[in-house]
Amino acid sequence: MNGKLATGADITQLGLPGFGRVLFAFVLTALVAVSVSYALRRWLPAMRKRQSVGEGIRTLARSTVSRALTVHLVDVDGVRVLIAETRTGVGMTVLPLGATPLPEAPPVHPVGPSA
Repeated sequence: MNGKLATGADITQLGLPGFGRVLFAFVLTALVAVSVSYALRRWLPAMRKRQSVGEGIRTLARSTVSRALTVHLVDVDGVRVLIAETRTGVGMTVLPLGATPLPEAPPVHPVGPSA
């Protein structure tokens, strides 16, 4: 190494910034970082709340049918979606809006002689 740069200038002739300039740049950068951090904490939660529309996504029920099949009933903004999850994939069906749950089956009484 001969102390020359690719431009032909000598390394000893480079003008390095003074300590005051470096300190000023550091303080300015730190001030910008603190300001951005404060602004994000102050206004980001309010912006997130404003973006959410409707009820969002809620899990209504989940059932493990077998070791390989799990069924989820999910409400997405008032629309019910049935999701079947297997080892090899996922299937989804949007349930009709007017769908009502099936009525409960009446209790079964044993058949036998009446007393």
